[in-house]
Amino acid sequence: MDPAGLTVVVACAADANYALPLAVMLTSAGLHAAPGVSVQAYILDDGLAAEDRRRVAGSLPSNVRVEWRVPVSTVNDLPIWGRMSSTTYQKLTLDEWLPEEVDRVIWLDCDILVLADIGRLWQSTGTGILLAVQDQRVPAVSSPFGVAGWRELGLPPASKYFNAGVLVVDLAQWRRQGIRLKSIDYIRTYADQVYFWDQEALNAVLEGQWSELDSRWNWHPSLPGTPEPGDPSIIHFSGNLKPWKSANGGRWRALYHSYLDRISWASTRPTPRWQDKVLAWYETSSLRRLVYPAESLATSLHRNLTRR
Repeated sequence: MDPAGLTVVVACAADANYALPLAVMLTSAGLHAAPGVSVQAYILDDGLAAEDRRRVAGSLPSNVRVEWRVPVSTVNDLPIWGRMSSTTYQKLTLDEWLPEEVDRVIWLDCDILVLADIGRLWQSTGTGILLAVQDQRVPAVSSPFGVAGWRELGLPPASKYFNAGVLVVDLAQWRRQGIRLKSIDYIRTYADQVYFWDQEALNAVLEGQWSELDSRWNWHPSLPGTPEPGDPSIIHFSGNLKPWKSANGGRWRALYHSYLDRISWASTRPTPRWQDKVLAWYETSSLRRLVYPAESLATSLHRNLTRR
């Protein structure tokens, strides 16, 4: 399909802590879009300061248009733990705050770097309600940190589990099938067992109703090698070691910092720390694979101590 005149609709959400990565993410999407491709970004403002909104908008290339939206539903009563805020649940409510005429959208978490033409992702096809990449760390609904209620829900244990950081959503089907209400109901039912918030809920209610994208469209920098055949199209910095906070971490974080230099936060590169260098090494080392069971246990303990 000729990309000339193509408009890609993107949705994302940010609170006060995610203004900088939001600007980097949208900037990278615009800079890598093919000639003639524009990005219409709907951003849910979940507590950004007016100055941060101005800085985000002022950072973006001319082919990225922004429309700010405000929350409709209150999700503050849903369980969170650790570093995450309730903003993560606004992904589930996008049918409420996106315009009614939007029937297809790409959801992008803020902690990603787009390195390919997003128009190619927009033109991806499949069956079901959404397209997503299987999670490499949690490959199945029955995996540790997968879907807590998979047995009660009757889900096949080998059903693939997707990462929800990058989604191509058939919003018309999403609305018809009431995915927002089903997802929130799951979270409330399993509130004491949920690990990965909105992601777990979507995997619970959409089992068998999604199609798989190539792994290059949602690639974590700690994974060994690169997706075949070549470099990733989207790098997803999920986890605790965020590139706007860490100065160390190899090729992909260095690339992230080069995009940070293009936005209005250019002077805020993180200061190098020896702790970040050690953590960056550990994240991709063979040692991590050996001690992963202990790390998983620590994650469980952290969740139980910080759940609120």
